[in-house]
Amino acid sequence: MKVKKLKKRKREKRLIDLYEERLFQILSLFRLPLLMLHTVITVGTFGYMILSDGDFINSLYMTIITVGTIGYGEVVRGSDTLIGRIFTTFLALGGIGVFTTSVTILVRIFFEEDFIGALRAWKMLKDIEKLKGHYIIAGFNRTTIELTSLLRKRKIPFVVIDSRREVERQIKEAGIKFYIIEEPYKRVVLDAAGIHRARGMVVNLGDDARNIAVIVTARLMRPDKDDFFIFSFASTPETAQKLEELGTNKAIVPHRLLATRLAAYIFHTSSAYISDLFDRIAFGEEAEIDISEVPIPEDSPLVGKKLKDIDLRRTLSVTVIAIRKPDGRLNVTISGDTVIEPGDTLILFGHPKNLKKAEKFLKEKALTPA
Repeated sequence: MKVKKLKKRKREKRLIDLYEERLFQILSLFRLPLLMLHTVITVGTFGYMILSDGDFINSLYMTIITVGTIGYGEVVRGSDTLIGRIFTTFLALGGIGVFTTSVTILVRIFFEEDFIGALRAWKMLKDIEKLKGHYIIAGFNRTTIELTSLLRKRKIPFVVIDSRREVERQIKEAGIKFYIIEEPYKRVVLDAAGIHRARGMVVNLGDDARNIAVIVTARLMRPDKDDFFIFSFASTPETAQKLEELGTNKAIVPHRLLATRLAAYIFHTSSAYISDLFDRIAFGEEAEIDISEVPIPEDSPLVGKKLKDIDLRRTLSVTVIAIRKPDGRLNVTISGDTVIEPGDTLILFGHPKNLKKAEKFLKEKALTPA
């Protein structure tokens, strides 16, 4: 049974394969008009070569200017004879019709079949295959534009998926480099977006049912919630709870989030700058400062050491502002003599680049044998 499933998966075509097939289908439509043009040019060239005793270049030139209705005159030796003019007459009558018909067909195929669009989509899928650690954003709207702007500030790569062809121009105008115009709930589309290499996903399709379809498919492909994060929008708190049960790491109710943010300003009017700063940090709007959490495993060699022994402030310009204990308590009364205990989570404060270095440093230390 497993062998059959594996064979079935091998037979499943990737989205890029489907686009390649589409390109070849469009290219195959060029065969007839190109064959017609080739035949007329070949017949005309050989005819004039016979009249001129083998003058290939001038014979080809004479054929082109005759079929293309340019008509610079009789430039081939023998074309000004009775036989030559009869040949030119029939070549012009038949060739001009073939030429205009072929050009019309080629132009129609080029534009109506959207060859450029298919080629651009194929190339984009090739570029998406190179992405790693990116985010997939399902649904394009004003929220997506703001979100992608914040992701670009942090240099976090992303791919936008939307099924509506009419929003493609708006996506380009928003400066979004990677996007796929297909249904985001399809496995083949999520696979093309690099879901197996992605860090996480944001689902914002404006409809709870469509959001659920995408979340279920994505979670089936990436079941580990700690390895692949899914964030979604929901219309009500009840729907948000259902989405989290289905596999979303966090479901957000927009009006509730907005009310909470406004309340934060109301509650902290006397400390507007600090509350606004932490608010911007929490919502990813502050590019120069950030907060991150680094859990310390129970068997880590860092356990039992003092914060001053690690000395993150001096070496990496990062400050430990608090420690979250295993039971959820937050210890903010820390100093250099504070000892790291099993299961602690260090809360770090600093520049985003320095925080990444600190996270890497602490993880490497945690993996180093004592």
